Amino acid sequence: FYYTDLKYLESAWSDEIRSNYLMKNGGSSGAKGLNAGQLSKQQRRSYDANFKLMVINAAEASNNCQAAKRYGVAECRVRYWRAQKERLQNANTMRKAFRGPKSGCFREIDTRVSEYVSEKRNEGMPITRALKIPPTEFKASLGWCKRMMRRNGLALRRKTSLAQCLPSDFREKLLSYQRYVLGLRKKHHYPLDQMGNADQTPKSRITVTLTCLADGTKLPPYVVLRRKTIPKEPMPPGIIVRAQEKGWMETELVVDWLKVVWGRRRGGLRKTRNMLVLDAFRGRLTEPVKKQLHSMNRDLVIIPGGMTSQLQVLDVVVNKPFNALTPTGRIQKPAVRLLCEWVLQAWDAVSSESIINGFRKCYISNAMDGSEDNVLWEEVGPAEQHEEDRSDESDSEPSEAEDLCE
Repeated sequence: FYYTDLKYLESAWSDEIRSNYLMKNGGSSGAKGLNAGQLSKQQRRSYDANFKLMVINAAEASNNCQAAKRYGVAECRVRYWRAQKERLQNANTMRKAFRGPKSGCFREIDTRVSEYVSEKRNEGMPITRALKIPPTEFKASLGWCKRMMRRNGLALRRKTSLAQCLPSDFREKLLSYQRYVLGLRKKHHYPLDQMGNADQTPKSRITVTLTCLADGTKLPPYVVLRRKTIPKEPMPPGIIVRAQEKGWMETELVVDWLKVVWGRRRGGLRKTRNMLVLDAFRGRLTEPVKKQLHSMNRDLVIIPGGMTSQLQVLDVVVNKPFNALTPTGRIQKPAVRLLCEWVLQAWDAVSSESIINGFRKCYISNAMDGSEDNVLWEEVGPAEQHEEDRSDESDSEPSEAEDLCE
Protein backbone atom coordinates (compact mmCIF):
# COMPACT_ATOMS: atom_id res chain seq x y z
CA PHE A 1 0.00 0.00 0.00
CA TYR A 2 1.75 3.13 -1.17
CA TYR A 3 0.79 6.59 -2.37
CA THR A 4 3.18 9.17 -3.83
CA ASP A 5 0.84 12.15 -3.65
CA LEU A 6 1.37 13.55 -0.15
CA LYS A 7 -1.50 15.99 -0.36
CA TYR A 8 -3.94 13.23 -1.26
CA LEU A 9 -2.68 11.08 1.60
CA GLU A 10 -3.14 13.90 4.08
CA SER A 11 -6.72 14.51 2.99
CA ALA A 12 -7.65 10.82 2.85
CA TRP A 13 -5.85 9.76 6.00
CA SER A 14 -8.01 7.90 8.49
CA ASP A 15 -7.53 5.58 11.44
CA GLU A 16 -7.97 2.50 9.26
CA ILE A 17 -5.51 3.70 6.61
CA ARG A 18 -3.00 4.65 9.28
CA SER A 19 -3.23 1.21 10.85
CA ASN A 20 -2.74 -0.55 7.50
CA TYR A 21 0.17 1.74 6.64
CA LEU A 22 1.94 1.03 9.94
CA MET A 23 1.41 -2.73 9.57
CA LYS A 24 2.81 -2.58 6.05
CA ASN A 25 5.92 -0.67 7.17
CA GLY A 26 6.78 -2.59 10.31
CA GLY A 27 4.32 -0.93 12.71
CA SER A 28 1.36 -2.36 14.59
CA SER A 29 -2.39 -2.05 14.10
CA GLY A 30 -2.56 -1.24 17.81
CA ALA A 31 -1.26 2.22 16.99
CA LYS A 32 -4.87 3.31 16.51
CA GLY A 33 -5.93 5.56 19.35
CA LEU A 34 -2.45 6.04 20.82
CA ASN A 35 -1.92 9.36 22.55
CA ALA A 36 1.09 11.56 21.98
CA GLY A 37 4.14 10.15 23.74
CA GLN A 38 2.66 6.61 24.07
CA LEU A 39 4.85 4.12 22.18
CA SER A 40 4.21 0.46 21.59
CA LYS A 41 6.16 -1.62 24.08
CA GLN A 42 5.88 -4.77 21.95
CA GLN A 43 8.19 -3.69 19.14
CA ARG A 44 9.90 -0.64 17.73
CA ARG A 45 8.36 0.94 14.69
CA SER A 46 10.20 2.42 11.72
CA TYR A 47 8.83 5.00 9.31
CA ASP A 48 9.94 5.81 5.81
CA ALA A 49 10.68 9.29 4.49
CA ASN A 50 7.25 9.51 2.86
CA PHE A 51 5.45 9.07 6.20
CA LYS A 52 7.77 11.49 7.98
CA LEU A 53 7.11 14.19 5.39
CA MET A 54 3.36 13.78 5.87
CA VAL A 55 3.79 14.26 9.62
CA ILE A 56 5.98 17.32 9.00
CA ASN A 57 3.37 18.88 6.69
CA ALA A 58 0.65 18.27 9.28
CA ALA A 59 2.78 19.81 12.03
CA GLU A 60 3.48 22.89 9.93
CA ALA A 61 -0.22 23.27 9.20
CA SER A 62 -1.17 23.03 12.88
CA ASN A 63 1.44 22.21 15.55
CA ASN A 64 3.68 19.36 16.68
CA CYS A 65 1.29 18.12 19.36
CA GLN A 66 -1.73 17.77 17.05
CA ALA A 67 0.37 16.10 14.33
CA ALA A 68 1.70 13.60 16.87
CA LYS A 69 -1.82 12.71 18.01
CA ARG A 70 -3.10 12.43 14.47
CA TYR A 71 -0.43 10.01 13.30
CA GLY A 72 0.17 8.17 16.59
CA VAL A 73 3.82 9.11 17.12
CA ALA A 74 5.72 10.82 19.91
CA GLU A 75 5.93 14.59 19.78
CA CYS A 76 9.73 14.44 20.14
CA ARG A 77 9.78 12.42 16.90
CA VAL A 78 7.90 15.19 15.14
CA ARG A 79 10.42 17.80 16.30
CA TYR A 80 13.31 15.58 15.22
CA TRP A 81 11.81 14.94 11.78
CA ARG A 82 11.15 18.63 11.23
CA ALA A 83 14.83 19.30 11.84
CA GLN A 84 15.59 16.72 9.11
CA LYS A 85 13.10 18.07 6.60
CA GLU A 86 15.61 19.09 3.95
CA ARG A 87 17.42 15.75 4.05
CA LEU A 88 14.11 13.86 3.93
CA GLN A 89 12.98 15.79 0.87
CA ASN A 90 16.20 14.87 -0.95
CA ALA A 91 16.16 11.23 0.19
CA ASN A 92 14.50 8.22 -1.39
CA THR A 93 10.85 8.09 -0.25
CA MET A 94 11.32 4.56 1.11
CA ARG A 95 14.40 5.39 3.16
CA LYS A 96 13.88 4.91 6.89
CA ALA A 97 17.10 6.12 8.50
CA PHE A 98 20.36 8.00 7.95
CA ARG A 99 22.93 5.66 9.40
CA GLY A 100 26.65 5.12 8.98
CA PRO A 101 29.58 7.54 9.01
CA LYS A 102 28.89 10.60 6.89
CA SER A 103 32.53 11.18 5.94
CA GLY A 104 33.91 7.65 6.16
CA CYS A 105 35.87 6.00 8.95
CA PHE A 106 39.17 6.71 7.20
CA ARG A 107 39.01 10.29 6.01
CA GLU A 108 42.68 10.46 5.01
CA ILE A 109 42.31 7.43 2.74
CA ASP A 110 39.18 8.95 1.19
CA THR A 111 41.05 12.16 0.48
CA ARG A 112 44.10 10.47 -1.00
CA VAL A 113 42.07 8.17 -3.26
CA SER A 114 39.91 11.08 -4.42
CA GLU A 115 43.02 13.12 -5.24
CA TYR A 116 44.50 10.13 -7.09
CA VAL A 117 41.37 9.80 -9.25
CA SER A 118 41.32 13.52 -10.02
CA GLU A 119 45.02 13.48 -10.89
CA LYS A 120 44.59 10.58 -13.32
CA ARG A 121 41.57 12.14 -14.97
CA ASN A 122 43.40 15.43 -15.45
CA GLU A 123 46.04 13.48 -17.36
CA GLY A 124 43.39 11.87 -19.56
CA MET A 125 43.81 8.40 -18.03
CA PRO A 126 40.72 6.16 -17.74
CA ILE A 127 39.71 5.19 -14.20
CA THR A 128 37.52 2.25 -13.14
CA ARG A 129 36.46 0.95 -9.74
CA ALA A 130 39.62 -1.16 -9.75
CA LEU A 131 41.55 2.17 -9.46
CA LYS A 132 44.66 0.52 -10.99
CA ILE A 133 46.47 0.64 -7.64
CA PRO A 134 48.65 -2.43 -6.92
CA PRO A 135 46.95 -4.73 -4.35
CA THR A 136 50.12 -4.70 -2.27
CA GLU A 137 49.69 -0.94 -1.75
CA PHE A 138 45.93 -0.61 -1.36
CA LYS A 139 42.96 -2.98 -1.16
CA ALA A 140 39.28 -2.27 -0.46
CA SER A 141 35.86 -3.80 -1.01
CA LEU A 142 33.46 -2.82 -3.78
CA GLY A 143 31.02 -1.51 -1.19
CA TRP A 144 33.63 0.84 0.26
CA CYS A 145 34.47 2.05 -3.24
CA LYS A 146 30.83 2.87 -3.99
CA ARG A 147 30.39 4.74 -0.71
CA MET A 148 33.66 6.62 -1.20
CA MET A 149 32.54 7.69 -4.67
CA ARG A 150 29.22 8.90 -3.27
CA ARG A 151 30.91 10.82 -0.46
CA ASN A 152 33.29 12.58 -2.85
CA GLY A 153 30.86 13.16 -5.69
CA LEU A 154 32.66 10.80 -8.10
CA ALA A 155 31.03 8.89 -10.92
CA LEU A 156 32.23 6.49 -13.58
CA ARG A 157 32.60 8.10 -17.00
CA ARG A 158 32.13 6.52 -20.37
CA LYS A 159 34.55 7.56 -23.09
CA THR A 160 32.70 9.28 -25.88
CA SER A 161 33.58 10.56 -29.33
CA LEU A 162 31.12 13.46 -29.10
CA ALA A 163 32.91 16.66 -29.96
CA GLN A 164 32.99 19.63 -27.67
CA CYS A 165 31.67 22.93 -28.97
CA LEU A 166 34.07 25.57 -30.16
CA PRO A 167 34.28 28.70 -27.98
CA SER A 168 31.79 31.43 -28.80
CA ASP A 169 34.61 33.77 -29.83
CA PHE A 170 36.36 31.19 -32.01
CA ARG A 171 36.44 33.53 -35.04
CA GLU A 172 38.22 36.24 -33.06
CA LYS A 173 40.69 33.66 -31.74
CA LEU A 174 41.23 32.30 -35.23
CA LEU A 175 41.90 35.73 -36.73
CA SER A 176 44.33 36.62 -33.94
CA TYR A 177 46.16 33.33 -34.46
CA GLN A 178 46.30 33.82 -38.24
CA ARG A 179 47.72 37.32 -37.96
CA TYR A 180 50.42 36.17 -35.54
CA VAL A 181 51.53 33.18 -37.67
CA LEU A 182 51.48 35.22 -40.87
CA GLY A 183 53.54 37.97 -39.24
CA LEU A 184 56.22 35.47 -38.19
CA ARG A 185 56.36 33.90 -41.64
CA LYS A 186 56.71 37.25 -43.40
CA LYS A 187 59.45 38.29 -41.00
CA HIS A 188 61.59 35.12 -41.04
CA HIS A 189 60.61 33.33 -44.29
CA TYR A 190 60.76 29.81 -42.84
CA PRO A 191 61.25 26.96 -45.30
CA LEU A 192 58.67 24.19 -45.06
CA ASP A 193 61.07 21.82 -43.32
CA GLN A 194 61.52 24.35 -40.49
CA MET A 195 57.83 24.62 -39.54
CA GLY A 196 56.65 21.83 -37.27
CA ASN A 197 53.85 20.64 -35.03
CA ALA A 198 53.98 18.23 -32.08
CA ASP A 199 51.27 16.66 -29.96
CA GLN A 200 50.84 13.93 -27.39
CA THR A 201 48.64 10.87 -27.84
CA PRO A 202 48.05 9.41 -24.36
CA LYS A 203 47.19 5.72 -24.10
CA SER A 204 46.45 3.45 -21.17
CA ARG A 205 50.11 2.58 -20.47
CA ILE A 206 52.16 4.95 -22.62
CA THR A 207 52.28 8.50 -23.94
CA VAL A 208 53.38 8.97 -27.54
CA THR A 209 54.59 12.36 -28.77
CA LEU A 210 54.35 12.71 -32.55
CA THR A 211 56.15 15.40 -34.53
CA CYS A 212 55.80 16.36 -38.19
CA LEU A 213 57.01 19.12 -40.51
CA ALA A 214 55.17 21.19 -43.11
CA ASP A 215 57.00 19.44 -45.98
CA GLY A 216 55.49 16.08 -44.88
CA THR A 217 58.51 14.85 -42.91
CA LYS A 218 57.72 12.64 -39.90
CA LEU A 219 60.20 12.76 -37.04
CA PRO A 220 60.79 9.70 -34.80
CA PRO A 221 57.99 8.96 -32.29
CA TYR A 222 58.87 9.74 -28.68
CA VAL A 223 57.37 7.10 -26.36
CA VAL A 224 57.09 7.46 -22.58
CA LEU A 225 56.43 4.16 -20.79
CA ARG A 226 54.62 4.04 -17.48
CA ARG A 227 57.41 2.38 -15.51
CA LYS A 228 60.48 3.34 -13.52
CA THR A 229 63.19 2.02 -15.86
CA ILE A 230 63.65 1.56 -19.57
CA PRO A 231 63.54 -2.11 -20.63
CA LYS A 232 66.88 -3.72 -21.34
CA GLU A 233 65.63 -5.43 -24.49
CA PRO A 234 66.64 -3.67 -27.73
CA MET A 235 64.01 -1.39 -29.24
CA PRO A 236 63.26 -1.23 -32.97
CA PRO A 237 65.11 1.53 -34.85
CA GLY A 238 63.34 4.79 -35.58
CA ILE A 239 61.72 5.24 -32.18
CA ILE A 240 62.86 6.88 -28.92
CA VAL A 241 61.78 5.28 -25.64
CA ARG A 242 61.83 6.82 -22.19
CA ALA A 243 60.34 5.77 -18.83
CA GLN A 244 58.41 7.74 -16.25
CA GLU A 245 56.73 6.28 -13.18
CA LYS A 246 53.32 7.70 -14.09
CA GLY A 247 53.76 7.71 -17.85
CA TRP A 248 53.50 11.50 -18.05
CA MET A 249 55.28 13.89 -20.37
CA GLU A 250 56.65 16.09 -17.60
CA THR A 251 58.93 19.12 -18.01
CA GLU A 252 62.20 17.15 -17.95
CA LEU A 253 60.95 14.85 -20.71
CA VAL A 254 59.74 17.79 -22.80
CA VAL A 255 63.27 19.25 -22.66
CA ASP A 256 64.69 15.83 -23.59
CA TRP A 257 62.27 15.58 -26.52
CA LEU A 258 63.42 19.00 -27.77
CA LYS A 259 67.04 17.79 -27.73
CA VAL A 260 66.71 14.29 -29.19
CA VAL A 261 63.81 14.79 -31.63
CA TRP A 262 63.27 18.43 -32.57
CA GLY A 263 66.95 19.33 -32.27
CA ARG A 264 67.99 16.50 -34.62
CA ARG A 265 65.74 17.44 -37.53
CA ARG A 266 67.33 18.70 -40.72
CA GLY A 267 68.89 22.07 -39.91
CA GLY A 268 68.66 21.53 -36.18
CA LEU A 269 72.40 21.30 -35.56
CA ARG A 270 72.96 24.54 -37.46
CA LYS A 271 70.20 26.13 -35.34
CA THR A 272 68.31 27.29 -38.40
CA ARG A 273 65.49 29.67 -37.57
CA ASN A 274 62.36 27.58 -37.07
CA MET A 275 58.75 27.73 -35.94
CA LEU A 276 57.21 25.16 -33.61
CA VAL A 277 53.44 24.99 -33.07
CA LEU A 278 52.24 23.49 -29.75
CA ASP A 279 49.02 23.46 -27.78
CA ALA A 280 48.71 25.21 -24.43
CA PHE A 281 49.60 22.18 -22.29
CA ARG A 282 51.13 23.61 -19.11
CA GLY A 283 54.11 21.21 -19.13
CA ARG A 284 55.34 22.83 -22.35
CA LEU A 285 55.19 26.39 -21.07
CA THR A 286 57.55 26.11 -18.11
CA GLU A 287 60.75 28.14 -17.85
CA PRO A 288 63.14 25.19 -18.57
CA VAL A 289 61.22 24.45 -21.77
CA LYS A 290 61.23 28.11 -22.87
CA LYS A 291 64.95 28.35 -22.12
CA GLN A 292 65.72 25.27 -24.23
CA LEU A 293 63.58 26.55 -27.10
CA HIS A 294 65.31 29.94 -26.99
CA SER A 295 68.71 28.27 -27.28
CA MET A 296 67.52 26.46 -30.42
CA ASN A 297 66.65 29.71 -32.28
CA ARG A 298 62.98 28.87 -32.44
CA ASP A 299 59.72 30.84 -32.61
CA LEU A 300 57.08 29.21 -30.43
CA VAL A 301 53.43 29.45 -31.50
CA ILE A 302 50.77 28.49 -28.93
CA ILE A 303 47.39 27.33 -30.21
CA PRO A 304 44.59 29.27 -28.45
CA GLY A 305 42.63 27.35 -25.83
CA GLY A 306 39.63 25.49 -27.24
CA MET A 307 40.92 25.58 -30.84
CA THR A 308 43.18 22.52 -31.15
CA SER A 309 40.54 20.55 -33.08
CA GLN A 310 40.84 23.16 -35.83
CA LEU A 311 44.45 24.36 -35.61
CA GLN A 312 46.40 21.33 -34.33
CA VAL A 313 47.75 19.53 -37.42
CA LEU A 314 48.10 16.23 -35.62
CA ASP A 315 44.51 16.43 -34.39
CA VAL A 316 43.12 17.34 -37.80
CA VAL A 317 44.72 14.72 -40.03
CA VAL A 318 47.04 12.44 -38.08
CA ASN A 319 45.85 11.37 -34.63
CA LYS A 320 42.56 9.89 -35.80
CA PRO A 321 44.18 7.10 -37.90
CA PHE A 322 47.01 6.80 -35.39
CA ASN A 323 44.58 6.12 -32.53
CA ALA A 324 43.34 2.98 -34.26
CA LEU A 325 46.20 0.83 -33.02
CA THR A 326 43.90 -2.09 -32.21
CA PRO A 327 40.45 -3.07 -33.52
CA THR A 328 38.86 -2.38 -30.12
CA GLY A 329 40.51 1.01 -29.69
CA ARG A 330 42.39 -0.23 -26.62
CA ILE A 331 45.98 -1.18 -26.24
CA GLN A 332 46.48 -4.63 -24.81
CA LYS A 333 49.47 -5.45 -22.62
CA PRO A 334 52.10 -6.71 -25.08
CA ALA A 335 55.85 -6.73 -24.80
CA VAL A 336 57.40 -3.27 -24.97
CA ARG A 337 59.18 -4.02 -28.23
CA LEU A 338 55.94 -5.18 -29.86
CA LEU A 339 54.19 -2.06 -28.61
CA CYS A 340 56.90 0.11 -30.16
CA GLU A 341 56.51 -1.77 -33.44
CA TRP A 342 52.79 -0.98 -33.40
CA VAL A 343 53.57 2.69 -32.89
CA LEU A 344 56.00 2.69 -35.81
CA GLN A 345 53.52 0.89 -38.06
CA ALA A 346 50.77 3.37 -37.25
CA TRP A 347 53.13 6.32 -37.78
CA ASP A 348 54.36 4.91 -41.10
CA ALA A 349 50.74 4.57 -42.26
CA VAL A 350 50.30 8.35 -42.12
CA SER A 351 51.00 9.77 -45.57
CA SER A 352 53.20 12.79 -46.16
CA GLU A 353 50.49 14.29 -48.37
CA SER A 354 47.99 14.30 -45.50
CA ILE A 355 50.52 16.08 -43.28
CA ILE A 356 51.19 18.73 -45.95
CA ASN A 357 47.45 19.30 -46.39
CA GLY A 358 47.03 19.50 -42.61
CA PHE A 359 49.57 22.31 -42.32
CA ARG A 360 47.67 24.20 -45.00
CA LYS A 361 44.30 23.67 -43.31
CA CYS A 362 45.69 24.87 -40.00
CA TYR A 363 47.02 28.08 -41.55
CA ILE A 364 50.67 27.30 -40.97
CA SER A 365 52.03 26.74 -44.49
CA ASN A 366 49.28 28.05 -46.77
CA ALA A 367 49.96 30.77 -49.35
CA MET A 368 50.80 34.13 -47.78
CA ASP A 369 49.10 36.03 -50.62
CA GLY A 370 45.67 35.01 -49.28
CA SER A 371 44.77 32.76 -52.22
CA GLU A 372 44.17 29.74 -49.93
CA ASP A 373 42.26 31.51 -47.16
CA ASN A 374 38.88 30.31 -48.46
CA VAL A 375 39.82 26.71 -47.86
CA LEU A 376 40.47 27.47 -44.22
CA TRP A 377 37.14 29.21 -43.67
CA GLU A 378 35.23 26.46 -45.44
CA GLU A 379 36.83 23.78 -43.30
CA VAL A 380 36.64 25.52 -39.91
CA GLY A 381 33.23 25.64 -38.24
CA PRO A 382 31.54 24.64 -35.01
CA ALA A 383 29.51 21.91 -36.70
CA GLU A 384 32.54 20.17 -38.17
CA GLN A 385 34.62 19.61 -35.07
CA HIS A 386 35.53 15.93 -34.98
CA GLU A 387 37.80 15.22 -32.06
CA GLU A 388 37.99 15.99 -28.32
CA ASP A 389 39.96 19.09 -27.46
CA ARG A 390 42.51 18.06 -24.85
CA SER A 391 43.65 21.60 -24.16
CA ASP A 392 40.28 22.93 -22.87
CA GLU A 393 41.57 22.63 -19.30
CA SER A 394 44.35 25.09 -19.91
CA ASP A 395 44.17 28.69 -18.76
CA SER A 396 45.34 30.07 -22.11
CA GLU A 397 43.41 32.90 -23.77
CA PRO A 398 43.75 34.06 -27.41
CA SER A 399 45.24 37.37 -26.40
CA GLU A 400 48.03 35.55 -24.56
CA ALA A 401 49.42 33.88 -27.67
CA GLU A 402 52.10 36.47 -28.28
CA ASP A 403 52.92 36.80 -24.57
CA LEU A 404 53.53 33.08 -24.21
CA CYS A 405 55.85 33.08 -27.17
CA GLU A 406 58.05 35.91 -25.89
